[in-house]
Amino acid sequence: MRRRSPWVVVPAALSLAYAIAVVIAAWHAPDKGFHAFTGQRVIHVEVAGVAAVAGLREGDVIVAVDDRPIASTLDYAFRVLRRQPGETVKLAVTREGATREVSIPLGASPPPWSALVATALSIAMIVLGLIARIGRPDDVDARRFFRATVFYAAVYVGALSWPRLIVHPVLGITFLVALFAAPAVSLDLSLDFPHRAIASTAARRWRRFAYSLAALLGATCLVGLVIAIVDYQTGVRGDRGLNIVVACVAAQCAVIPLFAAIGLVTQVRAHRVAGGALRAQLRWLLFGHGLSALPILASIPTAFADVDRFLIVRYQPFVIAVAILWSLGYGLAVMRIRLADVDALIRSSLGYAVTTGAAILVYLGVVLAAGWLTGTLVGDTGPLPHLVAGVAAAIVFGPIKSASTAWLDRRFFRDRRHYTAALRRAGESLALLREPSDLAREAVEQIVDAVRAERAALYIKHGELWVLAHAVGDADAALPAGTPAPPPDGLAVPVTDARTGSDPAWLLLGRRKSGDLYSSDDRDLLAAIASQLAIALANARAFGEIKDLSRTLEEHNQEIRELRDKLEDENRILRKRADAATEGATLVGDSKIIRELRKTIDRVAASDASVLLLGESGTGKGLTARMLHASSARAAHPFMQVDCGAIAASVFESELFGHERGAFTGATRTRRGPIELAHGGTLFLDEIGELPLELQPKLLRVIEDRVVVRVGSTEPVSVDVRIIAATNRNLEDMVAKGQFREDLYFRLKVVEIVVPPLRGRRADLHALAESLLPRAARRCGQDGKPLADDALARMTAYAWPGNVRELENVLERALVLAEGPSITAADLDLPDRVAPPEPVEHEVEASRPHEVVMDDIERRRLSAALAAAEGNQSHAAKALGMPRTTFINKLRRHGLL
Repeated sequence: MRRRSPWVVVPAALSLAYAIAVVIAAWHAPDKGFHAFTGQRVIHVEVAGVAAVAGLREGDVIVAVDDRPIASTLDYAFRVLRRQPGETVKLAVTREGATREVSIPLGASPPPWSALVATALSIAMIVLGLIARIGRPDDVDARRFFRATVFYAAVYVGALSWPRLIVHPVLGITFLVALFAAPAVSLDLSLDFPHRAIASTAARRWRRFAYSLAALLGATCLVGLVIAIVDYQTGVRGDRGLNIVVACVAAQCAVIPLFAAIGLVTQVRAHRVAGGALRAQLRWLLFGHGLSALPILASIPTAFADVDRFLIVRYQPFVIAVAILWSLGYGLAVMRIRLADVDALIRSSLGYAVTTGAAILVYLGVVLAAGWLTGTLVGDTGPLPHLVAGVAAAIVFGPIKSASTAWLDRRFFRDRRHYTAALRRAGESLALLREPSDLAREAVEQIVDAVRAERAALYIKHGELWVLAHAVGDADAALPAGTPAPPPDGLAVPVTDARTGSDPAWLLLGRRKSGDLYSSDDRDLLAAIASQLAIALANARAFGEIKDLSRTLEEHNQEIRELRDKLEDENRILRKRADAATEGATLVGDSKIIRELRKTIDRVAASDASVLLLGESGTGKGLTARMLHASSARAAHPFMQVDCGAIAASVFESELFGHERGAFTGATRTRRGPIELAHGGTLFLDEIGELPLELQPKLLRVIEDRVVVRVGSTEPVSVDVRIIAATNRNLEDMVAKGQFREDLYFRLKVVEIVVPPLRGRRADLHALAESLLPRAARRCGQDGKPLADDALARMTAYAWPGNVRELENVLERALVLAEGPSITAADLDLPDRVAPPEPVEHEVEASRPHEVVMDDIERRRLSAALAAAEGNQSHAAKALGMPRTTFINKLRRHGLL
């Protein structure tokens, strides 16, 4: 923000000092009772003045002063105007070839009323300029207006007293400088009012033209003054220098209407596209500008009729009128004093006066025409026919006049009628009992319609903030504490509670669609609506509280249901996390195949790609999946495991995707499925080959679109999960048989990892058993025991068809049954009938697909386990470390049952 410099008062003080100096000079000038100008022709003689008493007449030409011939007008001025009151000046004058002498006793000068009036005008102008300049230090228009007031104050003071300034060179030259500069400064203000950041090309050209012309005329006038002074000092006869000065002044006076017209046209163009306060400023400025142009235009024929008399005597009323109108027009426009009321006054009163005057003229024309027509028809036999015709015309025109008056009232007072109707509608609407939100919406929309605003917003106080209740158009959601600021060219209306005197709400209105400002009448009517709105808001709050009580009960019930559902979901997640906890377990062993598996896990864990784990049952596919999750960036998020082989087909969809409340019988609450619960983490689908064919497209959509749809719902829920699937089945064979979707298979098989069987890494058997013994001891509540050498040898010779799961079960049973300090081969109780692994012919196996080999291995393991258990499915399943249902499903799939 620009700082208020104390030097800003210096130009104003200088202009005021100049006005005082002019008053002093005019008061000390002698009263000679006449005025003469170029050619020393007497222009004006005061009635009953000292010159008139002495016999001086208008039109006389002064040829000598005190018996000395006059060389020039400047010579006359210095020899007459520098005389003191009380002296007698002797003039030799000629008229129609006759010369006579006139002796005029010079009297004391009367009060210089013109100079005093000009000084008062200058003070008023300077005060207006200072108020605008100091009150708006950052306003370019205010600075330009202040500059113009300083120049015009000097112009008006000098113009109303300039005949007495001829003998005061400093005062006279100051007046001429201000006279030539002021119109250019005024045009500069008019061309760019209100100020625009980038002026138009035409405005810049006119500005340069105005200042250039002012400089040219001023320089020419200065040359004329120099010539006049040199001629006066050398005694050259004639007024060639003064004639140049007069011509320049006359040209400047002719330029003033041109500059005024240019400024007026510029402001009219700006008014067409302006709105709000800017439009009101321009409208008031145009009004004052137009009125000030009237005396300028009226002065033109007077000046052309007699330039000398106009410049000496007749110019003063025009100068005073222009000064008052220009100052008021620009002063009120720049300082924006009650622009809305002034704008409404201009629009209604001026338009109403013009239209009413036109109607009156039409009315009088009809009456006079009727009288003339009657006189023509019946003859001029007296006033009676004309009187009858006038009355008849008045009777006929009366209804027309009434209709015209009614139309004028509707035209120029339609806003008040519209407001009255809107106030009545608002009162009827606000009297209805409704919730605060509905009341706010109805009130804002009706008020916007009433005042024809572009936008509006109602803010209600909540704590220390004003919270938006309803808005038409753009509005902030909340406002800080304190009195809200109105929008540009808008209005802020407090909604005051008459009972408490507080303001529970504020109504903010944007600019009007017409571009007009809100007048005092607008504010009064809006205040009346706001008082009704305050009462309606209090009633609406009470009504809303009653409804809120009943609504709160339902909301509490709903919250209880949601909290119960959320608690159950969290319990499910916790249980899954507990089940998925590795308890420090990891891939045990240092064989080559395990080292390669660890490297693969580290590489794959860094991405979010889907992983398909292949391998026999019990090889540790679940542990591999948990290690992939723990090593990934999703480790802090849920790990949800779904055993596709352990879920009944009838509830598979709801168990996997979740369901809505009431989706089926028994669905008493909304339940999120494991896919949703795994959001942000990892979903492990074990035994993916058991997934029903009809659910595979839905799982495919989850993988591709990252959305899941619960049973009983149509709304998709976005999820972010990584899919890890595991199976011991040949998925390619299932795809070929139409039992598994090919697109889903390829979506799952982005990365494929084969988990080796235990018999394929016998070197890790000892380390693996040592890591499993402590866990098995904790589960069965026994003390840990080491493995005896014969037990380790027996374990090495065994084929382990159940892989790691079978090993863990065997160790746990051995801990329970062992009686000695260590676990022996007898404690292991491994079946002797389980044959060692069959030798693998590398040439044959290399030519067979991996899935076929894995399928054959699993079939042989199932057959061996079932044979070892002598056909007891439960014992065989337990030996393989898998649930009985999974064991039976695998027997059926391989045709063994």
